[in-house]
Amino acid sequence: MNNIIIRKETKEDYYNTELMTMRAFWNLHGPGCNEHLLVNKLRGADEYLPELSRVAELDGKIVGAIFYSKAKVVDSEKEWEVLTFGPLAVEPTCFSMGIGARLLKETLPLAKAAGYKGIVICGEPDYYPKHGFVTCDYFDIHHPAFGNSEAFMALPLNEGFDEIHGYFYEAPIFEKCEDEDEIQEFTKGFPYYKPLELSCQWLNVEKLGRISEVSKNSYTIKFWEQEIPAKLKGSFYGEEADKLPVVGDYVTFKYNRQGESTILSVCERLSFLQRPDQAKTGVMQYMVANVDYTFIVTSLNEDYSYNRIARYVSVALQGDSVPVVVLTKSDLCSNPGRFVREVESISDKVRVHAISALYGIGVDELQEYMKSGVTVCLMGSSGAGKSTLLNSFAGEEIMRTSEIRKSDSTGRHTTTHRQLIELPNGVSIIDTPGMREIGMAGTEQGIDNTFSDIIALEKCCKFSDCKHDTEPGCAVKAAIESGELSEERLFLYKSLSTENVRNYAKKKEISKWIKAAKKNKH
Repeated sequence: MNNIIIRKETKEDYYNTELMTMRAFWNLHGPGCNEHLLVNKLRGADEYLPELSRVAELDGKIVGAIFYSKAKVVDSEKEWEVLTFGPLAVEPTCFSMGIGARLLKETLPLAKAAGYKGIVICGEPDYYPKHGFVTCDYFDIHHPAFGNSEAFMALPLNEGFDEIHGYFYEAPIFEKCEDEDEIQEFTKGFPYYKPLELSCQWLNVEKLGRISEVSKNSYTIKFWEQEIPAKLKGSFYGEEADKLPVVGDYVTFKYNRQGESTILSVCERLSFLQRPDQAKTGVMQYMVANVDYTFIVTSLNEDYSYNRIARYVSVALQGDSVPVVVLTKSDLCSNPGRFVREVESISDKVRVHAISALYGIGVDELQEYMKSGVTVCLMGSSGAGKSTLLNSFAGEEIMRTSEIRKSDSTGRHTTTHRQLIELPNGVSIIDTPGMREIGMAGTEQGIDNTFSDIIALEKCCKFSDCKHDTEPGCAVKAAIESGELSEERLFLYKSLSTENVRNYAKKKEISKWIKAAKKNKH
């Protein structure tokens, strides 16, 4: 705290102050924010008071700011001038360092000495009462939009404030920062941060972060540039496993600068990938969340397996993620095009690319997915080239790689846990441990999406319960006879469907046992 300097803002500070303000309010009240644009426009308003406004500097970096402006309270007969401030912004990674309190402590006496009768604000009701603010209904002052609330507060500074009553109006500039197109255009001048629309907003004391690592009961939250250790709030225990945080989840948490922060809630998911645990058949392994594209990485050597790729595709589609099959090490294959066409036949929803990350062949094709705000999950067996691909995207060696074993054309496993990595361009990549096997359970919709051609044929069968064996009028058998459908594809569809039903039934049975055990325990 001794290194914090409170001073007037200079023109050289403008960009850094606006960036800090954007970070302070980003995704707190809705997707993105507009406070950085407000700061930019407020400086040119007649009502702005630079003589009262201040910034906070820590080790040469702007970490806080408070902006004062003139406002008014009006009744049917009279108008009074009052003060307001806003935004009061603090760099989010400097939360709980007392920066906001320092800004108030140094500027409130300045406002009082300037002769203003009082300050009226809309602000956090859990924060400002600590500094003497009380709700405006105590003074018969009302907000024209929402009347009175705990967030509408005032602080008397000099005599005569108790005579002020009526409706409160900020400077007109506050109403001129709501145009979404203008906000987006202005925001392009700053580093990219993903706007999120979540049901947990309006955020107050709690913070919003993203799970980057999970290790048993320990979690790591990505909060801006920080990696924060965290634990679950007690109410999580006893919850179903699929309700617990996984890598990629957005979570709200209570920030603890001195130790582990506390995860309060898991935000709604846009996608959720899961598979049955091979060691505990029927028990689901919940892998990652909020993944836009699932890169199914398979090398074009003995690692290649059409069956396994089809399983990955089904899991991705079931989890509402777009499957992108990346056939790596194409430099080791004499005819990669044949494999591309074969994988494309798995589903019309799959995208396929043959590349060599080592020589940079085809990697540029993947750039269409590398857009700011996108999350990509890398899945595949050990040694398929996931780490090499990640290093290629990052432009540096983020993940260690191992050489291919000549004995079986596979690589040694280098990724031991799921990990979310943010690239400078705003792309998030989740690297996962290698999986040489992937089972089916609870993936009926994903299988249907993968084999949508067979599903469409089944609807044309004479009998609704047709097994595509000896029944007359079978559209699936007719498609095989005409060459439209291969017997191998039908066999794969049947085997995955049967496995899915069998494992899902075991999952339900195990879940029933667990619930019964918990009930007996209590």
